[in-house]
Amino acid sequence: MEPRILPSPVAAPPIPERLRRAFSGAHPGPPVPPGPRGNPWWNAGAEPAEVAPGVQALADALLRAGEPHRTASGEPTSIPRRPIPSAGGAYPVQLHLVGPDGGRLVYDPDAARWWRRSPARERAAGWPSGVRPRGSRLVLAVQPGRSFGRYRHRAWPLWIADTAYALQAARFVLAGSRRVRLGPDADLRALLAFPAAYDDDAWLRLGLAPLLPLAMMEIADDPAVLEAHRDLLRERRSPEHSEYLARAEGNPPSPGVERVALASGQSWVRGASAVRVWSVPADPPADLLLRELWRAHLEAAELLTSVLRSGAYGVRPVSGFSPEPGTWILHASALLARSKESDR
Repeated sequence: MEPRILPSPVAAPPIPERLRRAFSGAHPGPPVPPGPRGNPWWNAGAEPAEVAPGVQALADALLRAGEPHRTASGEPTSIPRRPIPSAGGAYPVQLHLVGPDGGRLVYDPDAARWWRRSPARERAAGWPSGVRPRGSRLVLAVQPGRSFGRYRHRAWPLWIADTAYALQAARFVLAGSRRVRLGPDADLRALLAFPAAYDDDAWLRLGLAPLLPLAMMEIADDPAVLEAHRDLLRERRSPEHSEYLARAEGNPPSPGVERVALASGQSWVRGASAVRVWSVPADPPADLLLRELWRAHLEAAELLTSVLRSGAYGVRPVSGFSPEPGTWILHASALLARSKESDR
């Protein structure tokens, strides 16, 4: 069943302009220091907290750290894999919970534990008091530093992409339909009692890096996690670039695959068995661009969970398209046929 998406006002400037600039052909420049991978919430008075078993299972299903990513030569890196994909392994998505008692909690995926935030410490630092909804809310926020450090002005659509994949993964492992709100907007900030992400001083007063809430989903106080779907998500792996390149040898790409490879500037795409593409007319209005970015990435994430069920394909997201005359590709998914003996 499709989620019921609550009305969400168009993001206020300067976000649309930054979204448009994110798709420009300008080179992002050299990497900059990315900042921390997670936030030390204990600096702001947070304390370890217990949550309902279903909430813990949901968080672990989405973000719990796994084996490390490996380099092309097979050497382990310092970046642990997560069940959901992320551009460049940046993993900016952070899980927050507004519980049934109105308390606000944040998940630490490396330790697989929750922290309860301290309203008193935050108010003393000048943070807003926020709003208290009825019922539990799972809120997905991004910590921008690592994506921005790598992609600079191109990071905005990647934050939306990573959030969309996490949101669809949550839908995949939970039973039943959920109401969803997509941002960014002031209501999501109020739900988490966050200052604006651009208010660096407010965050640094508590020893934290800024966060940007992008999506919310209503959940049961103790949600039921579908174990079979959780296991599929845990075993998910995007095919390596080398697998696509190996198939490209002796398999000329179709015109559609070749177009995506050329438009993205990523030669490995030529080895895809097929591609799925999401496009908009060139030079769309800013509000249409924001809506279509969410639609494209949510549908791409749904495609990913569909192929997990079948096991017939591996899928790797393709981003990094510059605007083209006529039709502009926002996002693509490169499918790679699996043999029956292959792992998903």
